[in-house]
Order: sequence, then structure tokens, then C-alpha cells
Amino acid sequence: MANYTVQLTAPAGVYPFNTVRVSLTCVGQPQQIQNVVLTPNVAVSRVFNIANGTWDLEISGAGFVPVNEQNIVVNGDAVNAKNLDVVWYTLHTDRNRDGNLDDAGLLNQVTPGAITYGTAGVGAIIPVNCNRDGNNTAAGYTDNQDQRVNGNNDLVTGTSRLEIRRNALGPNAGAPAIPVGWSLLLSVIGTLGENPAQQHLRIFDGILNNSAEIIGPETTHSVPITTVTVGASKLYAVEAVRFAGTGFTSGQIRIALNVIQQEVTGNGNPTYLFADRVVVARWIGNHHRQTVSQIYVVDANNANFQAALGVPVANENPPYALTLATPGTSALTHVPYLNGNAWQNFIAAGRIARPGISRDRWMRDTIVSGHSVWPGNGAGVQSKDTFMKAHRWRSLQNWIYQTLISQNVGLYYPAAGSADGINDGNSGGNIAVTPPVQKTVNGATTYYRYGRIYFGNNVQSTVDQSSRDFFDAQNMQPPITLNTDWLAVGHVDEMMTFVPDDNPANAFKKWKLLIASPATAYGILRNNRNAHGNAPLIARPPHSPGNATPNFAGLSIGNAIDATGTITDFLGNGQAPTSWQDINTGNLQNYTYKQLRDWNIYGIENLINQNIRRLKAAFDLTDNDIIKVPVIFIPVHQINGNFTISDKISFWTIGADNGFNIYPSRECGFRSGAMTGDMVNMFVGNDKLMIPKPFGPWIVDNTMPNNGHDLFEDDIRQKIAAIQNGPECVFIDDWDDYHVAHGEIHCGTNELRAPYDGQTAFGNARYANWWTAVDA
Repeated sequence: MANYTVQLTAPAGVYPFNTVRVSLTCVGQPQQIQNVVLTPNVAVSRVFNIANGTWDLEISGAGFVPVNEQNIVVNGDAVNAKNLDVVWYTLHTDRNRDGNLDDAGLLNQVTPGAITYGTAGVGAIIPVNCNRDGNNTAAGYTDNQDQRVNGNNDLVTGTSRLEIRRNALGPNAGAPAIPVGWSLLLSVIGTLGENPAQQHLRIFDGILNNSAEIIGPETTHSVPITTVTVGASKLYAVEAVRFAGTGFTSGQIRIALNVIQQEVTGNGNPTYLFADRVVVARWIGNHHRQTVSQIYVVDANNANFQAALGVPVANENPPYALTLATPGTSALTHVPYLNGNAWQNFIAAGRIARPGISRDRWMRDTIVSGHSVWPGNGAGVQSKDTFMKAHRWRSLQNWIYQTLISQNVGLYYPAAGSADGINDGNSGGNIAVTPPVQKTVNGATTYYRYGRIYFGNNVQSTVDQSSRDFFDAQNMQPPITLNTDWLAVGHVDEMMTFVPDDNPANAFKKWKLLIASPATAYGILRNNRNAHGNAPLIARPPHSPGNATPNFAGLSIGNAIDATGTITDFLGNGQAPTSWQDINTGNLQNYTYKQLRDWNIYGIENLINQNIRRLKAAFDLTDNDIIKVPVIFIPVHQINGNFTISDKISFWTIGADNGFNIYPSRECGFRSGAMTGDMVNMFVGNDKLMIPKPFGPWIVDNTMPNNGHDLFEDDIRQKIAAIQNGPECVFIDDWDDYHVAHGEIHCGTNELRAPYDGQTAFGNARYANWWTAVDA
């Protein structure tokens, strides 16, 4: 018998492995096996008591290049010294979000253990690549809806980086010999209860233009990679297919690199792994404290409106371009959506957004303005204007998909592929964002630095569940639900909007909330009854835009009825010229000015005040923060059903008074629309408010530039002027183009806005980016 000593020296350096298996085999002799724990750069010996003969020596272990020495003749005691090589493969992402790939995480663990935020937050953020950078993407598709890297620009602005590195230490570190039996397996792993991970993320086989998907919806969740392909290192482009939302609530994915050393764990069995947890970038809805950079309006036989809007736009500070959307000339686009592992054409509720129709002029309702920001590749950050596609199905979306999607503008449709119903509540006019606000309860303050989403809820129409899941999953702008059931269209922009106020020192109070108020409107009428009782409402004044005659021109509203009346009329008990349509018979039903007045003051004003109370519960809102805007509403249609006593506006009035003694939105009551121009439904620009002309009481005064003035315009202008250095009010006639169809300027426009400068707003570099600004 011989004492055969195997002396092993592991290389100097830092690496995550320290154990090898030493095996001696000889025909006719029992196999000799010992496990050896190594220390870098220290010789460790193991003695084997074996018979003389011809032996084979094998040394193997995770990360160590195997030794296979055959036909060793043993004839007495001997020492066999080996200097081992360590070669291992690691996975690298931008875990600390500085634009550079970080060192590998922990062996056989997912790094980080959890995605965190704040100044010490960790976990790579992957962009949702939903714009169109290259010309190798089909029209109507965004870059993350195909299997290629779409142009060199996409590499910089639309994808993140993932790297596999070969690490080597030992005598042959400069040119390590990689065993043929070694291989790599790259995989993505989802979160329990969510859709499969490959539906949310693409990994491409490189970072060049046209690099192909190797992991993703249309390939697989796991792909073998050869060590020859990796070489010393290899970069892979990564993009997210979707934002967090339905079926992807966490927004998180684990990317795992399994290394297979056949001599250690057998064919196909992982020997060790490195895995990184990544998270997709968040979508952030825009609010009115962000600078406008582009305005959109539909070209829909509305040349006068376009011209009127173009004047203040050109004089904004800073100015921006006005872009015309042309649904009438846009080809039909079959909206793509991901159904499992394949893209299909989505048709919502069996509807087709037909081409060649320009009647759809509601630019606001089709999309919701927003953006997304993520760490760039290298220094700095990347951001992309990203509209949310509202779950709405009309011809304007053909232009959205054919033209709006571009290198600079992305689009994401959270409800695509869902079974969610189509209704007016899904429209962008019903989805808005407050400026930064805060809420203090019992001395503890919660800060909403990116504002809060708010939307209206209507029994007939509400925001679809997929979009709500999308809002919730962003975990950025917690939604507030308001009651818009009393409105026929049911959009929050008919009731309220925020305007900037730069003066308060508190960064969470740099706004005023404008609220539609019938009580304010009738208060103005009462205050001017004695002096100006004959002043007409709902009429174009002489020589105003749209009226070239020296006389007042009555305006029609609803069923082409001339709605013109005087202050005295509106405060009297005579027959109003307007009417509502009985939905059972289709007949027009008349009412008096008194019925209209009481219904507005005691019914609609009450419901609006209920919404104000909801807002006060959601953030620190006081009466001093609110500007009441004069608007008079009219009934549009009556709701079927039987009222109860709690539905009555006045207990002292007998019965329903043909619906006028019933709160709007209750059975037997009405849903309503604006009678006068709905001034809160304005476009909030950079230093100008583009407000629909209300056509309120016009006071003739030939000494003034316009031969008179509108009392409702005067009221809001004076209130806005009370804001020091506040925006300028510009009134635009949108009556024929939008008002008569139950919409206004805000409904007919949309915009891009620059991401909010939180660093300046809150005086701390932490708030420059959302991932350091938020804590969850």
C-alpha cells in the first residue's frame, strides 16, 4: 500500500467557491473519494492510502476547472501537486441604478432580496419600450411589440443592459480552457400568482440593431447559451413588454443564470446560479404643474377654433407647437395585444374603429398624458412621453396608432385584450392628476409628490378594471374616486381642474382648485338683476367672433333650441326655452326657470359639494384653496325608476316636480350637462388658461374694446388675477365645435408635458427621480 498525497492550491483572489471533490479510481480497486475545502493561495493536502497500480485522478467542484489525469502509475509513496484554475460565470444588472452594471450578486441567491426605493434603493429598473424608434417596427406597433431591437437609438433610449461575464483566476486565467461539458442557461422567473414572466420582458441576443429576442413572449422563458457565445463577456439588451398591472401586479421579474458543470452535477442539472431581481419602470400621469411641450387638437371642420387656440399657444411662455390629429385620413389600425405568447388584433367589445371618419374630435378622451423615467445606460436618466390609451374605441385611435406613436412619444393600452366593457367613463376626460398634495392626520403627514390620480364613477360608465389595476400597480399616484353620476357624459373635467399658483411657500399647495358652481352663477345674476336685468345670456354679443352682425345672436343648445335669456328671465318663473328629452317617449319636456334654478342651486351644487368633501378627505384641501367658477347646468335626460324620500331635494315640495325635486343621478332624476360654457373644462397651459367662453350675462359698454363684457368671464378673471403672478385668462369660443356636443376645450385637446422637476420643487436632489423620491 502507498500513501499517495494530493496537494491542491487554489488561486489567490476572491471568488465564491471553496470545495472540490477528489476521486482516485483503479480497475479492481475501490474508488477513493475525499472532499477538500480550499483556502485561496494555500496548499491543502489530502493523503490517500491506496494499492500500487495504475490510477486515474479526477478533481471537480463548482467553479473549478476540472482535472482529469489518467494512467498514473503508483509504486510507493508519492505527492501529486496541482495548481487549480477557477472559472465562473456571473450575471450583472444596474442594481444601484447609476447607469452602470454592478458586480455580481450572491451565489445561489436572488439579489437583491427585495426591490427597494429611496436613496439606498436597489434593483435594476427596466424601461417599458412602448415608443417607435426604428423603421423595422410595423406601423401601429410599438418597439416592445416585436422581437427585434428597433434601431440604434432604441439601444440608448429604449432598453437596459444585462451582462454575462466570465471570471477566471489561476495559472491559466489569461486563456482559460473551458470544458466542453460546461453550459449556461438563462431564465426569467415570475411572481407567484402572476402571468408567466416571459410575457412581461424581452431579452435580446445582443445590443445591436435588429438583435433578436431569445427570451420573451414569442420565444421562451429559458434559453441555453454556450460558453463560446459569451466568451469573456457578452451584453444583452432588455426591455419590458408591459407596465405593472393586471396579471403583473408586482412589476417584478427574476432573471437567473444557471451554470451547468456536467462533471459536477450531471447533464442538464444546474451547478450554481446567479440571479437578479429587476422591476419595470413606472408610468406617471401628468399634472398641471408640469410644463407643456406640445398640444394636440383634432382637425374636424373646426378651423375657427384652431385659429383661436393657436394665438395663445404661440404666445405661451415657453411656447410650444400645435399638432393636428387627422383621424379622417388615418388608415384602420388593428390594435395589437399580447394573448399568451402571441400578438393578436384586439377589437374591444366587437367594435371596429372605422377609418375615414373625422367626427371623433375628443382628443382628451382617447389618451391620458403621462411619462416614464428610468436610469439610462451610462450617466443620467432616460425619460419618454408615454400616453395611456384609454379603453375607448373610436376612429381617432387610428391616428393615435398610425401617427402619434413615434421616436419621441410612446403609448400603452392597459385594457387591451381584456374583457372590460367600453363606456364613456373610460375616457381620458374622466382621468386626471392633482399637482403635488399632502394629507395630515393626527400630526402625521403623507406626501404625494407626484400628485394623485382622480377619476369619476358613474353607474352607467366607470373606469375599467384593467386601467384601475394599472393605476394601483404603479404605486405612485393613489387614485381618488369622485361621483360623476349626475353628469350625462360623466367626466371629472366637467366639474373641476387645477391651476398653478407659484406663490405659497408650501410645495404641496402650489395650486388652486377650480370647481364648477351653479350657486356662484346665480349669485352673479342676483347681484346684477337691478342694474343689468336685460343683459342676455347664451348669446353671442355683437361683432364677437362668430357673429358679424351688430345684434346679439342666440345660441342653440340641445335639439337646436335657442337658449337665449336675460338675467331677469333666469331669475324669474317663466318658461325656459330649453327642454329635456323623455327617454321613454322621446318627447321633449319643458320646465320653468325657477325649476332650473332650484335644481341647480340645491341639487347640483349639493352633489358638487359632496365631491369637495371627498377631496378634503383625500388631501389637505381648504375652502381658501378653492375657486368657485360660475356654470349653469341643464337636464339632459331623465333616469328611469321610482324615487324615495331620501332622493328628494326638498322635503317640503310635493312629489318629484317632474324630476326637478330629485337629486341628479337618482332614479326619476336627471343626468345633466353644462348650459353656459363650462369654464372649468379649460386647457391649462404654461402661463395661460385657455377657457371656453361661457356666454354668461353680457353687459353692453361701447367704451370697451369688445363693446362690453361678460360677467361670468369677469368673475373668473378677477379670481385668477388674485393669484399673484397667476396665469392669464384667454377666452375662446368653442360653442359650435364642442359645447353643443357636451364638451369643451379640455375635451378637445391633449398635450405632452415635461417630467416634473421634483428636485427644484422640494429642494432636495433626492426628489429628482421617482425611484429615490418614493419609499415603496
